[in-house]
Amino acid sequence: MEMHGLRIYSYRPEPPEKCPVCGAPKNRFVEVSEDAAPKPAPATPADSVDAHQTGNAPVQDEAVEDTGSQDQTGAANAPAWFKDPKYRVLFEMMTKYHGHPISVHLPNGLLPVAVLFIFLSALFSFKGMANAAVYNLGVVALSMPLVLFTGWVDWQNRFNGAITNVFTVKIACAITVTVTSWILFIWLLISPEVVMTGQASRVIFLIINLVMLGAAGTAGWYGGKLVFRD
Repeated sequence: MEMHGLRIYSYRPEPPEKCPVCGAPKNRFVEVSEDAAPKPAPATPADSVDAHQTGNAPVQDEAVEDTGSQDQTGAANAPAWFKDPKYRVLFEMMTKYHGHPISVHLPNGLLPVAVLFIFLSALFSFKGMANAAVYNLGVVALSMPLVLFTGWVDWQNRFNGAITNVFTVKIACAITVTVTSWILFIWLLISPEVVMTGQASRVIFLIINLVMLGAAGTAGWYGGKLVFRD
């Protein structure tokens, strides 16, 4: 089968119940002959999920990234500006040169450090760590819009905006991290003493930190499912 930006070859004469990469159902696969070069099936408004293709090519099961050899026109339900030739080069380059994995590493590295500093500050009254957490959370909050946009571009280019459980969870987690990081960042700017206070507000503040950390970890785990195959 073949998707925008990703090809998966299989010996199987019948398609699997769902795509091992993105989770698209069996009915999205289209059979192709062995001598025909695999090409993405044309998307229609009624079929926003990309057409997966499968055949009996005599090669082993493997995923091969090939973002530069396909015409990445985006999903049928993508906005018109996304398909505009004036911007297509930019969007294709963002996918080809891994814009999303690069951008997501920034908040992924700082977010757990910020949470660690906040909990250490709460336990041992380290004001300096609370101040450091403010700056870390600020960078996380400011970088999340770029992470969301590059992720959306990848989703359209590589998977035609397929609505599956994997992408639903990743989108929900990304939005959760964005919202919670901004809440925590603004909260610390307005009331930095919340970390070391004994009031109930600190409990709520710490719980939001754990929610943010859990959402980031879940998004990373599902992202790994798109890259690494068991």
